[in-house]
This record gives sequence, C-alpha cells and structure tokens, in this order.
Amino acid sequence: MDAASLLSPDQLLAAIAGHLAAPFPLITWARELGDLHATLISAVLNPRRHPSDVTEAALHADIAKVVDKINYWAASYVRHSRCARRHTHTFGEVISHVAKTYAEAWWTVLHADCEELRHSAWVHLGEVRDGYEHLIDDIRVGRVQFPLGWRGIRHSRQDDSASGEPETDADLADQGQP
Repeated sequence: MDAASLLSPDQLLAAIAGHLAAPFPLITWARELGDLHATLISAVLNPRRHPSDVTEAALHADIAKVVDKINYWAASYVRHSRCARRHTHTFGEVISHVAKTYAEAWWTVLHADCEELRHSAWVHLGEVRDGYEHLIDDIRVGRVQFPLGWRGIRHSRQDDSASGEPETDADLADQGQP
C-alpha cells in the first residue's frame, strides 16, 4: 500500500460510520475510533448509563492505542519526503480528529434542539472532510510528512501494563512492530 491508496475522504467517513468493510486495517481502525469517540460523548454526558469500566480515562486510553496502531502503520505505508513540510499531528491523530468530529456532528444533529448549532456542526464536519482531502493530496505529491508520534505523559502506566498492550515505543519495537 502506498499514499495513492489511502482512504479518500468519503471512504474515511464511510469507514468511521461502519459502512465500509474490507480486510484493510485502516478501515477497521477508523471504525474503532468512530465507535470510541461516540461512546466517549455518551460516557461524558451520561456516565451512569455505562458500566463502571467504561470511563472517560479508559476511553481516552483506548483511543490512544488505536492512534498508536495507525501511527505505526503509517510509518511503513505513508509516503515520507525529507523535503516536505512537517505536519503538526501524526496520521493517527488526524484520523482520530476526523472520527471525533464525525461523532460530535452526528450527536449534535440527532440531539440538539438549536437548528443553528446543528448546521454549524455539519459545516464543521464538511470543513474537516475538506481539510483531510487536501492533506491526502499533499501526501500523494510529497508536500507533507507526519511526525512519528508520541503518546505523551500517561495517566496510569499500570493500566497500560495490565492490559497486555505495549507501553512504549521500545515495547512495540521489541514485539517486532515498526
């Protein structure tokens, strides 16, 4: 896979919504991020409706893990050009941002009483979609490169260890991941 076969904006939104199925990890991860961001909205707004293990912190940790998977995938499959400008976010963060915006826009459209707010949410989703489209174009012609990513300071390293998931870039490298 190369940059020419990255998900188009419409494919990405379809993947996030669960309307695109293929044996391609980016589609699976986009859907996971869409589901996690939708669950996060619900957990923040209605914390009593969720099991005790579905917390805001746990959802953020799950989102970070999917973002990490996308970043490691992108390190191998997304074109890198040494002369290109650096993007401020990793590819995983970009996909997560699109998924978050999608979840928030749909939540707003379905639940907000204010027509202007619903319209603003939909317009913002359109802007994010267009921004992703321009970014994909820039990747394809080598005008942008992504940072490899850093998860930052974690809330609880013990939670990461207990899950069996790798904790650091070194752990991932030890497991043979890029």
